[in-house]
Amino acid sequence: MLTPDKYTFIFVALNLLVLYFFMKRFLFERITNFMENRKNSIDKALNDAEDAKIEAAEIRKGYEEQLKNIKEDCDKLLDEARIRAEREYYEIIAAAKKDSLAIAQRGREETEREKADMLRQLRQQIAVLAIAAATKVMQANMDTDANKIMVDKFIDEAGAA
Repeated sequence: MLTPDKYTFIFVALNLLVLYFFMKRFLFERITNFMENRKNSIDKALNDAEDAKIEAAEIRKGYEEQLKNIKEDCDKLLDEARIRAEREYYEIIAAAKKDSLAIAQRGREETEREKADMLRQLRQQIAVLAIAAATKVMQANMDTDANKIMVDKFIDEAGAA
């Protein structure tokens, strides 16, 4: 069997202690600092990512709010446009009715004017016919005063009609 030599054991222990102190002095501190720095940079990156996530959520919320406001404004503008269009529609209809009433009134006035012209022309023709009839009657009847009274009476009656 192997029996450990006590000097070997002591040299190995001393080697391990020297190696441990050497590593502690030159290696452990740097590795610990490196690991600490790495941990800090990872923590900072995570915090920055969390901050960016929160900021992105706030920006998204702002955009959603703006989108909502834009939608509301759009709906409002559409409603106003519909109301304006409806108002203009009724104004156009009212103007068309007014114009049609004016045209109808002008038509009635023109009809009345033409009727008055026709009555005037008819009276003139009746007067001409009466004078012609009176002339024939006068030629047949020599009493001019009586005929003249009769023609005047006839013209007055025809003119009154």
